[in-house]
Amino acid sequence: MNEGEYRGTFRTVSDKEHAEMIRLYIEEGLSYEKIAEQFNRSSRTPLLHLQKHNQAILKSGFCPNYRRVKSNLESVLTQKG
Repeated sequence: MNEGEYRGTFRTVSDKEHAEMIRLYIEEGLSYEKIAEQFNRSSRTPLLHLQKHNQAILKSGFCPNYRRVKSNLESVLTQKG
């Protein structure tokens, strides 16, 4: 899996990581904490990406991060986030 790049103190989240976080939440039913553990991130990171995903869908009808990795959940809202 492609990882985000380091930018000072923070590490960006790649499109693949974003898509996998959403997939794990929707399809596997994992909690923010479990998803964060898999990516070695804070538990807030998956929450922020679920929110970003939903906001993009509400605005444009699809999530551009998901579309770039050609995944099937690009227009599926999460229940939370």
